[in-house]
Amino acid sequence: MKKYYIILPLLVFIFSYSCTGKESVKPSADSLLSKEAVKRIEVIKKAYESKDAGILKDQIDADLSGNILNNIHFEKAEMSFSPRLVRITGETVIVNLNWQGLWRFAQDKKYENRGLANLVLQRDTLKLIQIEGDNPFSIPSESNSQ
Repeated sequence: MKKYYIILPLLVFIFSYSCTGKESVKPSADSLLSKEAVKRIEVIKKAYESKDAGILKDQIDADLSGNILNNIHFEKAEMSFSPRLVRITGETVIVNLNWQGLWRFAQDKKYENRGLANLVLQRDTLKLIQIEGDNPFSIPSESNSQ
């Protein structure tokens, strides 16, 4: 009986260490593209918060960036993005996300808003070309603020 108490832990030890995989799994091209798209959205968000027109013009389609740049008259913006899903199609990468925003203005005026949006990026350049749903880069009106 004492032999089993010695052999059983030894077998468990041998099997537990022999089953570890030594091959590293390389991420797929779609996985890498998804991660890069989420990083690009984060770059755009930070550029919006800091009102960096150069990065916004570089990372966003011309018509869309023009609309965003015309509406950055806030003193400070704080945005929070929570990506939920990334879909890759033939021409685009669509990042579905929840967002929350707080815009501060002079005289302690502030507006808050949140929503759900699909940010559509060009697959080859990862440039933001379209916003579907609630636009996180649009300052809410006084009637919509909380």
